[in-house]
Amino acid sequence: MSTEQQQAARKELTQGLMTMMEGWGLSLDDIRTVLAIPVPVRKMDKFRRSEAFPDEEEVNKRIEHIVGIAEGLNTAHPTNNRMVIHWLKQPNRKFNKRPPLESIVKDGLAGIVKVRAEVDCTFAWIENSAY
Repeated sequence: MSTEQQQAARKELTQGLMTMMEGWGLSLDDIRTVLAIPVPVRKMDKFRRSEAFPDEEEVNKRIEHIVGIAEGLNTAHPTNNRMVIHWLKQPNRKFNKRPPLESIVKDGLAGIVKVRAEVDCTFAWIENSAY
């Protein structure tokens, strides 16, 4: 894949993730926090329109987990996006009676990983076998 193709794919990934996370009900500030993007909130709109997320290790790690969460949720609810949103916003005992989305936003990378482990059984199995 050429550099141009990689940049185009990264931009497409960025726009898709922005659309998806906004569909989950996250604000631009929430998205910035979740992905640890080092830009002011007022500049986040550029990712929706024209630019790719920064190609930084921390950002990439978080993107990988958010994509894993989305894939797990789409596997569980392949034809009903409303159930995906419902699950993300419904208080859950596994997240201290908080919604998983709150854990994603407020608990940093640990919260993101915990939610991914809940919805992605392969990831959970790999994580648990690493210890």
